[in-house]
Amino acid sequence: MSIIKKIKNPYSIFHKDNLWKSYAFIEGELAKAQAEVGIIPKKAAINILKNSNLSDKEIKNIEKSNKKTKRLILSIVQELAKKCDEQSAGLIHLGGTTRNVLDAGRNLIIRDAHRLILNGLCYSLRKLSQFSNLYAETPMLGRTMGQNAIPITFGFKVSGWIESLIRLDKKFKDAESSIFTLNFGGAVGAMHGFDGKGEALTKQLSKNLGFKNSLVPNRTSIENSIDYLLSLSFQGIVIGKIANEIYDLMSQSINEVSEKQTKGQIGSSTMPHKVNPFLILDVIKEAALLRGKTSISIEAGIPSHEGDARYDKIIDELLKETVPISLNLFENFNNLLDNLNIKTKQMHKNLVSEKDYIASENLMYKLSKHIGRQKAHDLIHLEIEKTVSKNQSVKENLIKEKTISRYFKPSDIEKIMDPLLYIGESKKISLKLSNLALNYATDIEKRINKKDLGVR
Repeated sequence: MSIIKKIKNPYSIFHKDNLWKSYAFIEGELAKAQAEVGIIPKKAAINILKNSNLSDKEIKNIEKSNKKTKRLILSIVQELAKKCDEQSAGLIHLGGTTRNVLDAGRNLIIRDAHRLILNGLCYSLRKLSQFSNLYAETPMLGRTMGQNAIPITFGFKVSGWIESLIRLDKKFKDAESSIFTLNFGGAVGAMHGFDGKGEALTKQLSKNLGFKNSLVPNRTSIENSIDYLLSLSFQGIVIGKIANEIYDLMSQSINEVSEKQTKGQIGSSTMPHKVNPFLILDVIKEAALLRGKTSISIEAGIPSHEGDARYDKIIDELLKETVPISLNLFENFNNLLDNLNIKTKQMHKNLVSEKDYIASENLMYKLSKHIGRQKAHDLIHLEIEKTVSKNQSVKENLIKEKTISRYFKPSDIEKIMDPLLYIGESKKISLKLSNLALNYATDIEKRINKKDLGVR
């Protein structure tokens, strides 16, 4: 069953209409499974199942009833009973509990939403695959500790982002096998109300819903929900890391990427010359919001005994808050990628205008073969230190240095110190990760289309 397919507003996912329809659906599926294992008559199950949908009018009736009773599931059961024959009506919700239905119904909606989240991940991987392939040989400055380091390619930088998204998918996959698990064991989880057929019933119901069957279906086995919440927090870490790096590359001092500007766009209300990025701001914000849920998620993972409404409530609210943020995050992140200008000329400019010793590591490696690594390192380091303090050309002084000139001609040093030629295995890694991203995207799409997403 799919409650949602396409949505305009992610925050509407957990609207009461969706949730209540999902709860009613669970009641129908419970009756069907009970008939399949011999707990209730098949005729009754057929009648309940046929009537386990809710119209807009029935939802309004439930809302009125719930205001009085404060028992939502009972209000839903009573509304479904109105449509059934007398015998069938008396068998709705047999052996089940409110928490059983709430968790199962909620997780059906989460599974629908999660398919959309995975679609977003697929799009990201395919887009970054294009970048990694297209810019596999585009040289740029690599940066470590906030400082210019040695040359890489933009494709190599993107390949690091791809690897992070692959790690995210592994987190998602583990979380899927955890959260899409049925905990349906009655009041305390020991299957009291199922005529000794509890194990057969939960296996059948799990199969019908496309969920895994839990080993011990008590109400405090909520680590599965925590696993999922933490996977969304990890999404905030991964996307946040990429977004912040892009934000740095947008800075005026670097200016290697930018957002595409729309006609008439104004960046600053007071500075006419200034055009601010805006797409990336929502990405950074939403990534931070997801990361911020981590500590609360962990706190919610310590309920007591066989049922603890305090923590049930926290889990419910966390899921209703984080899943929409996760969807929004991928939508905004992919919009950013679609509207990203890659400034290859500026990357080249930054690289060649950098100090003429940016590829000194290469000279050290070459010289090490003649005098040893440490001696080569110390010699070049001291020469750089000496010449920089005098504002002289490092490259020219290295060419003149006696030990170095003994082994290398000036033309050799020019080539060795050329930053455009010193990119290591950036191209090879870029192309490898570009292909890997496509493979993962294809596998994810196959997983999305599985009815029993998360069941291995």
